[in-house]
Amino acid sequence: MFERPRFIENSFSISFNRQLDIRRKSNNIEDMLKSKLAGHYSQPQLIPMPDEFDPQVPRLIFGSTHGYSQIIISQMSISLNVRYSPDYQLDIALGQKYLRERIPVLFEIIESFKEIRPFFCGLTTRVDLYAPAAEDDQIIKHLANLFLKEAEFDKMHDLELKVTRIIDDQFFTNMVIKNFREWRLIEPPQEMLRLSQKKSSIKGIQLIGDFNDRYSFNEKQDYFSGPGVIENIIDKAFTEMNAMIKTCQEAGHEK
Repeated sequence: MFERPRFIENSFSISFNRQLDIRRKSNNIEDMLKSKLAGHYSQPQLIPMPDEFDPQVPRLIFGSTHGYSQIIISQMSISLNVRYSPDYQLDIALGQKYLRERIPVLFEIIESFKEIRPFFCGLTTRVDLYAPAAEDDQIIKHLANLFLKEAEFDKMHDLELKVTRIIDDQFFTNMVIKNFREWRLIEPPQEMLRLSQKKSSIKGIQLIGDFNDRYSFNEKQDYFSGPGVIENIIDKAFTEMNAMIKTCQEAGHEK
């Protein structure tokens, strides 16, 4: 039923204690990115937001020169957001290498400012399993048979499940499993569209995994995250995702 899995996006985020003056650290951060990742990121976009406003709103955005990733910094977090090109989507080993080259630099930026302490961090992964030859009800029935004991799916339009587990008494692994549809729009819509499921151009199963060490932060009073967890999080996040891909494909056929 399914094509090869496509790894669409990754996002690695580090949360820390609020820094009201993070915007004024932009020159130092820019210098570090030039030193560690020379030529890969442009000058930052500064968001004109008063320091006392919502700490979650980005203050600094560094766009990559190739356009596939951004480093986004708020008063409480720093994130590397990557949307993969088609070749990386089908060969996530390239994406893993990309993450391993850049994530340590995020921690180096934090460590350069002594007052910042990393609370926890995590990797979010989005995977799409296309099923071009399947009908919507086949996809939903497939998910229901895998994950629900009893289901009345004759009139079911969408199905979304979330599972959170604890790994090694240290990590949370969150997994969202759902059916999805996409429509190819030639131009941005100028008015409300009628999006019929029968006219969707792409459909299948979407998996969104979030693997993080917040469990340790929640349960251990003296816990703070650090670069030592990077390899563990990357390896275990992809292990969890690959296991779920296999589960979702078990009654289908990989094309």
